[in-house]
Amino acid sequence: MIPTPSLKALPKDIILKLACTKATPLSLKQMFTIGRHVLECKDRKALLIPAQFLHAELPIRLSQSVKMINSDEIPCGMGSLPSFRRITNRILEDISVLTQMQRPDTVTQEEEFTASLRILLQRHRNNILSVGQGFKELLDITGKKSTDFCGEEFQNFFDKFYTMNLSTRLLIGEHLSLHDEGHNLVQRVSPLAVAEKAAQDAKYIFKKHYGHEAPEIKIWSRKKNVHTLHVQENLHRTIFEVLKNSLRATYEFHHKRNEKLPPVKLIMADGDEDVTFKVSDQGGGIPTSEMPRIWSYVHSFSHTCPDVQLKEDISHYMELPLYGFGHGLPFARLTARYFGGDLSVLSMEGYGTDTYIHLFREDSCPENLPKVGQVNEEFEDFVHQLDASNHVCDGDLEDIDRYPEVKVI
Repeated sequence: MIPTPSLKALPKDIILKLACTKATPLSLKQMFTIGRHVLECKDRKALLIPAQFLHAELPIRLSQSVKMINSDEIPCGMGSLPSFRRITNRILEDISVLTQMQRPDTVTQEEEFTASLRILLQRHRNNILSVGQGFKELLDITGKKSTDFCGEEFQNFFDKFYTMNLSTRLLIGEHLSLHDEGHNLVQRVSPLAVAEKAAQDAKYIFKKHYGHEAPEIKIWSRKKNVHTLHVQENLHRTIFEVLKNSLRATYEFHHKRNEKLPPVKLIMADGDEDVTFKVSDQGGGIPTSEMPRIWSYVHSFSHTCPDVQLKEDISHYMELPLYGFGHGLPFARLTARYFGGDLSVLSMEGYGTDTYIHLFREDSCPENLPKVGQVNEEFEDFVHQLDASNHVCDGDLEDIDRYPEVKVI
């Protein structure tokens, strides 16, 4: 074990305290209001408001992620797998760096804090890929199939873990967007325009994978000029993942029969409470017995596409394979539900599938953060062991030197 200065400076009581502290969920309206205030002030000092919130909030959310991985919340003892140890090490390092930094009370301190956030954001993207590699490790160690790990225990854990990861990346992304690009992620968006872009991107990924033109996507809406407050990237990803599935199903169902590819239809409806999308395909549908598995993070990974090789320099979901990563539809539903929306699927085996994406229009709806359990004995034992080992092994610290120099309180 090779301890690092930053982890040596991370007292175990700090981790326990942070893991017990309740996170503060934000609504779209709150994020939008803060972002507009920062942009309208045209003064770098205005960035201190979101920076100070992140300085206090991020260690809480990160500590709760560590607790999930290193307690009885994680199924099958997966926390001991190499990939999950790497995730734990990264998050502990992030907590250590953040808690040692001064509260950003000046423009210079905010710049230093933001420099650390840029590194942290990429590391959390890497964490998602490490989870996928962890699935492979679990299958290799147990000799079981991915279908053996599709139970409710797995689903609940990864819904919680991915939601917390999504929340962390959203908060960091919002601040970096304000600081670096001069706009906020939460904006008045045109859902129809986002859907049109998602359709173009889904067709591009399809052609890149199959070397064949994608089925046509027909888009229709009675009202064109609809706007609502949302995170454009989140909405794009949700629609994009659904369309990818429909294009793939349509092609594989009809191509092997040498039939003409029917179009995928996307309809948008504007309601008082929701903006709803219906994606309809004629891709052969899903057998009733298979329906629960479409929501499994584990089912398709290393099952339908075993040769997928994922590198940790992937910076965007558009760089992922067309399928086989195991995060498409379940992650799309999780993203849809993050601010009160939903995603549901109705299927007719032998014909096709209808998928409904509901975008909740109540912008005061807070983040749908997971309820993290109380600190238990298993997690306390893990934290007490940090003093002896710092829980970091040589070779697991590939990103530490990339952190900017921090000012210790």
